[in-house]
Amino acid sequence: MWQFDENVFRNNLDAFGQGALREVLVRPDRSRERWEIVASKEGSPTLLWDGASLHSRYDPVAEGGRWAEEIVGKLPEDARGILVLGLGLGYHVEALLARTTLPVVVFEPSPDILRASFRLLPWYRRSGQLRFFTDPGNLRGQVEGCFLASHAPSQKVRPDAYRSVKNLAVALAGASDYSLRVLVVSPVSGGSYPIAHGVVRALSGMGHRVSLFDAGDFADSLRAIGSQSRIDMHRAQLRGLFQNFMAEMILARVYQEKPDLIVGLAQSPLSTELLERLRGMNIPVAYWFVEDFRIATYWERVAPLVTSFAVIQKGEWLPRLEARGLTNVLYLPTAADRTIFRPEPTEGEDPVRFSAPLAFMGAGYYNRQHFLRHLADLGLGIWGADWESTDPLGPYLRSPGRRIDPGEAAQIYRNSMVNLNLHSSVYHRGVNPDGDFVNPRTFEIAACGGFQLVDRRSHLPELLVPEEEVAVFEDEESCRKLVRHYQSNPAERAAIAQAGLRRTLRDHTLERRMEMWLDHLYAQGFRPKGAEFPGRQSVPELVAEAEGDPELSAFFDRFRCFGSVDLDDLERGIRPQESPLSETEAAVLLLREFAREVEA
Repeated sequence: MWQFDENVFRNNLDAFGQGALREVLVRPDRSRERWEIVASKEGSPTLLWDGASLHSRYDPVAEGGRWAEEIVGKLPEDARGILVLGLGLGYHVEALLARTTLPVVVFEPSPDILRASFRLLPWYRRSGQLRFFTDPGNLRGQVEGCFLASHAPSQKVRPDAYRSVKNLAVALAGASDYSLRVLVVSPVSGGSYPIAHGVVRALSGMGHRVSLFDAGDFADSLRAIGSQSRIDMHRAQLRGLFQNFMAEMILARVYQEKPDLIVGLAQSPLSTELLERLRGMNIPVAYWFVEDFRIATYWERVAPLVTSFAVIQKGEWLPRLEARGLTNVLYLPTAADRTIFRPEPTEGEDPVRFSAPLAFMGAGYYNRQHFLRHLADLGLGIWGADWESTDPLGPYLRSPGRRIDPGEAAQIYRNSMVNLNLHSSVYHRGVNPDGDFVNPRTFEIAACGGFQLVDRRSHLPELLVPEEEVAVFEDEESCRKLVRHYQSNPAERAAIAQAGLRRTLRDHTLERRMEMWLDHLYAQGFRPKGAEFPGRQSVPELVAEAEGDPELSAFFDRFRCFGSVDLDDLERGIRPQESPLSETEAAVLLLREFAREVEA
């Protein structure tokens, strides 16, 4: 007679439960009322979900064997692995592992079902061949070249849960080399402004064609509005006109760039009216809300209007979004821009100017102004905006009155003995006891190989392991003790800093976040617009039409990864070479000049 075995569960957890997956598996069952385990006539357990059986009620083991035989018979010779959609209790997967040596990746969206299987079958014995996932966003790098094997009963009871992974697998098979046209819209200023520039660099480094609408160019104009009148009504009218002006500027860029995708960051000048117009034009918009949803409430207007709404918090917020019927939400933590934040010193590095025994880099929020006063005697140096030189902390300001650019911040992180990272709060006098999201600085310090002390955040342990990859403090007293301890123990500092660097470079770069985001978009059914924009033509069609003209066909074939092109793309693809231009290249350049004259 079968029974669940907690020893089997612990062994499976040790073998497969890493990071976020472990966190999911150790939680209590969330959907316990929806499923139950019953005995089959043969004696083995079978699983019911909402009353529907995921396995044979007579002999689930034999049924799993038949499924595995069918899959093995369909495997193409070039298959590099097998992606199984749906686990149930796992009889079909167990049978499959006995019939193939290929790697097997299992996607099971229900942690409850995965947890039940982990208590029944000793998957740890197959840890070298087998991997489990509950989050589609973690499948990149795992499914390329995999044969898709669906467990029909699982998909029948939860079709929506598997549709996104099917879309992702199909998209990755055809779009891994595709170069998207992306227009990134930055905010005018603020914390997400440098993130927008990092997103441009990350997507460009991934091979996409990226342009930036830099709203920072209009920062002086926005500030000038406030100085024109002290009458609130006039200021509001001027800001409304400014917002309409920005919307038209962005639309002009859209018509010029013809993007497959628009990416917006928190506080980007993407008004609800503009988002509605873009939706009417069938242009996907992905929005990264790098804000605290409790403070910045405009998410309620933005989230329903965009294709993908990425957030840095989960917990209580994700259920609230789901309750509003939003299915476009992705948890996407902040990350480091490794083009700026790296351990190697840069040319002109100034470790004397940009270092301190205890360094703090950041704006002078209320809690920081109070908290740092209690650490001033520990070699404190402060960099950042919004600090007053007349404040008690004034003597510790290193560059009073100016913002520190990202390159200078990286020098501080690399060269300081201890970097203090206290998340901002306008309500608390120290550590926010309810703090959840992790700020970009956490990953930026780690990416520089710097040592940091960061206040405890509920989302932190799944991102960086406390006391192994990052040091964590609870309050002023524990922070003082830890600063003194690590200032006196360089070997411990170095070990934690190096572990944090390795983890960040592996999991927490902007490139990794952009991969996750694009995968989520593909899983939701996003596809490049291709030749839908006027003036763009499908590259495969151009190559086919050029058949019989080897030179023309070879020219168009250069752009195959673009999917579709216009004259600007073709012009940019012609590089000055020692050899003279071909007839095709000369014709393209002439045609582009003619088009410019017509446009003028």
